Amino acid sequence: MSPTFTISVPIGAYHPLLAECFESLSIQSPKPRVALLDASGDARVAEVADRFAGLFVYRRHGPDNGQSDAILEGWRNAPGDILGWLNADDALYPDALAAAVQHFESAAQPDVVCGHTVIINDDNQVTGYHWAVETPSERLLFGDVISQPSCFFKRDFYERVGGLDADLHYTMDWDLWVRLWRGGAKFDFIDKTLSRVLWTRHAKTGGFNFARRKELNRIINQNASPLQRLKSKLGFTFHHLFEYVLPGTLARSLRRFIFKTGSVIQGLGRNGEIVDAANIPLVRFGGRLSRIEADFIKAPRDVVLSSPSHGGACIIEGGKLSLILDKPAESAEIVILTIKNNGGRQALLSHLSIS
Repeated sequence: MSPTFTISVPIGAYHPLLAECFESLSIQSPKPRVALLDASGDARVAEVADRFAGLFVYRRHGPDNGQSDAILEGWRNAPGDILGWLNADDALYPDALAAAVQHFESAAQPDVVCGHTVIINDDNQVTGYHWAVETPSERLLFGDVISQPSCFFKRDFYERVGGLDADLHYTMDWDLWVRLWRGGAKFDFIDKTLSRVLWTRHAKTGGFNFARRKELNRIINQNASPLQRLKSKLGFTFHHLFEYVLPGTLARSLRRFIFKTGSVIQGLGRNGEIVDAANIPLVRFGGRLSRIEADFIKAPRDVVLSSPSHGGACIIEGGKLSLILDKPAESAEIVILTIKNNGGRQALLSHLSIS
């Protein structure tokens, strides 16, 4: 029998992407058991939830003791073998749970399965991948290399290591990954995109207040050597500055100066470099996807957009490169975008817009 998934959705405030979060869960196969934990007090959350009423096996509207407490409440009230959670502005990719099942049922029999995440900004533009993500290793002890919405884990092993720490409000995911690792859990990595996450200045994890720094320092100081502690703390500081504080142009320039080399995921580099050909899976919820527009920081004339999954014509309009799909994608259908640099000069992608 295939494993069953339990997904908690804690909501502290209404977000316009909430319907997309619910839609992304509703189209999964296998169908997850979803627990909605709404402490927002906002009638709009209930209105959106009513449109997806058949999705939830547990639903609570009312106060709670914070995000971690809400996640735990959901898992207690929605039985399932595999656990995970999404925030109101997260979304799973259409085949995320099917891909996870294949790995859980593989000969390796992992306890934790995780994968890549695509990042969007406040304008719903795709800015790239979650660059910290990599195959879990000892590095997990001093750097959070797992994207939480793209991670699923067996309930029995989770309970064995003590479960989620309800007293943590910013780092409960990283704290859990560390305890799973130290407890001997088997981690398996899927080299594909499993989720989409919004990075915004207004997000809780986008802040760098004293409470968040205190939680980060506790994990770092408990698990890292003195040199690794310094590197880890600098890494979190740079991430906060580049993603949430500095203007985009300045942040990109400084990132390229400080990190001259970095992660490359599916042919897309950390600084927007197109390494031969970049492949980026795109999905639009709540409407058809027929057009993809690419904005470049630096774009040679011989950069071309194409889609092996949906075809299309690459055109230049107003100085921007666009792909008009031959076969528009329906809501929640993945479109693979390929960006190929046919010349010798470096191309640097800024972001992608879909419509």
